[in-house]
Amino acid sequence: KWALEALNESLAQEVAGFGIKVTVIEPGGFATRSGKNPDPLDNGHLSEPNPIYDGFRQRIAAFAGKQPAGDPAAAAQALLKIVDSDNPPLRVLFGQGFYPMLQQVYADRLKTWADWQDLSAQAHGNLDQENR
Repeated sequence: KWALEALNESLAQEVAGFGIKVTVIEPGGFATRSGKNPDPLDNGHLSEPNPIYDGFRQRIAAFAGKQPAGDPAAAAQALLKIVDSDNPPLRVLFGQGFYPMLQQVYADRLKTWADWQDLSAQAHGNLDQENR
């Protein structure tokens, strides 16, 4: 998913000069079948869960359980508003509940970059040495 986001961000920069706009929609949980397929003739398939991921599944379920599932029809209407917008966003969140989580993720990144700023500058090297 991250690779697709980066690809679309690069694409947006490349095609902006042609008046083409790109939006990355980052959805939360929506009320879909989520792989639960009552019809065995339908192509949906769930593999057997691997116990090594049990902790991860529990954390995701705990987070998802705190938020009501979104309505796909409402998401479709929101998508049409983006399509009709003169200046659509590069990124937009669809759903509720994970904006505070993303605020913390970016705050943590900024803090890490600030904490390691001296090493970052050191890694760039001393440009004055070239002039000696």
